[in-house]
Amino acid sequence: MRKAYSLTAALVLFSAGVLAADPVPVIELQIEEGSANRSSVNTPSGQFGGGSSDSLMLLQQLQDEVRALRGMVEQQQYQIRQMEQQQRDRYRDLDRRIAAVQAPDSAQQSSAGGSVQSPLTPSASQRVPAPLPAADSTPTDAQAYQQAFGLVRQKDFPAALDAFDTFIELYPDSARLPNAYYWVGEVNLAEQKLEPAKAAFEKVLNSFPEHRKAADASYKLGVIYHQMGDQAKANDMFNNTISRYPDSSAASLARDYLKR
Repeated sequence: MRKAYSLTAALVLFSAGVLAADPVPVIELQIEEGSANRSSVNTPSGQFGGGSSDSLMLLQQLQDEVRALRGMVEQQQYQIRQMEQQQRDRYRDLDRRIAAVQAPDSAQQSSAGGSVQSPLTPSASQRVPAPLPAADSTPTDAQAYQQAFGLVRQKDFPAALDAFDTFIELYPDSARLPNAYYWVGEVNLAEQKLEPAKAAFEKVLNSFPEHRKAADASYKLGVIYHQMGDQAKANDMFNNTISRYPDSSAASLARDYLKR
């Protein structure tokens, strides 16, 4: 027992001597509050600050592109609505002109149907039927024109164009020739064939400037130039229509077009 105590005492004395000979330095574990904060702030900044900036720039760029695309879509939608409105206006104008041509024929038929038969007029049973034309006989210019115009009323535009082209070829001296050229222009315009329509209206305006269809042809040329994107020529044609044919319905349409 004494030996054990002696051994323990010797070890303690030896340890004390060693510690006295080579003291262990004290390690300072305290960290200043300011440096800790700087460390906690600067470390993420160095690692992630640049990435956050790049992400924000990319997000801003994407937002700008989306806004630009939205503006393009809205502009295209507006242009489509304009084209649809112009197409509806063309068809309404075509229907109005067809109705205007049909009105005199209907009035003549109704007046003929409502007339009282004269006592000297033979009854239907007594009338001698007119001889039928031969199968290969060429129709008159009036018949050929009415056949072509009937196809316009039916909106069979390809057949109408063929019929009017045939009429122009067969009856170059007909009084209805300006009307035929005019309706070639109208049908081509309804089909959005701007160049053939322009050529037909120019033929009416240049070759038959005093014809009643010349004012309409002048106005239609303004519409065609507008659709082609040449607004300066369009305005010239509208103003020409107003100055040359001031009392025509085409002049009123030209004034309305200039106000748009």
